[in-house]
Amino acid sequence: MGNLPAFLESNWFNVVQSVGIVASLVFTAITIRRDSKSHRMTALLALEEQHRELWSELHRRPELGRILSAEVDLVANPITTAEKEFLNTVFVHFCIGWRLAKEHKVLSVEDLRRDLWDFVLKPIPSQVWHETKNTRERAFVRFAAEALANGDRKRG
Repeated sequence: MGNLPAFLESNWFNVVQSVGIVASLVFTAITIRRDSKSHRMTALLALEEQHRELWSELHRRPELGRILSAEVDLVANPITTAEKEFLNTVFVHFCIGWRLAKEHKVLSVEDLRRDLWDFVLKPIPSQVWHETKNTRERAFVRFAAEALANGDRKRG
């Protein structure tokens, strides 16, 4: 203990410099953590806005009304171009949500899996999904295939 004042007297600059470096590293870590939370919240708010806008379109356009119907005669009334275009946008939206869930933990992957399964269970989304899935990101298609398979197992 007797050598501590002598050590501080001869090394005070190194001690102050070390404390400053440690303090700046702690401050940087806190800042990065806050920025990360802020970015996640911004991404979530942007996704929520896109979600609201997308589903508002469904309600504004009566020609899209049967997309959510569980019983549709696709032989008598085939899927329209407007329905396909809307559903392609919906599947892009699901893919963006999946990426945000997987990479940034913005959403729950399990909730997204359940929503996708419930949506693709309907006849029109199901047909458009199966017709267009080969044009989508492969990893997302694997995720969707797993969601659909797991949903069938849980249902049956």
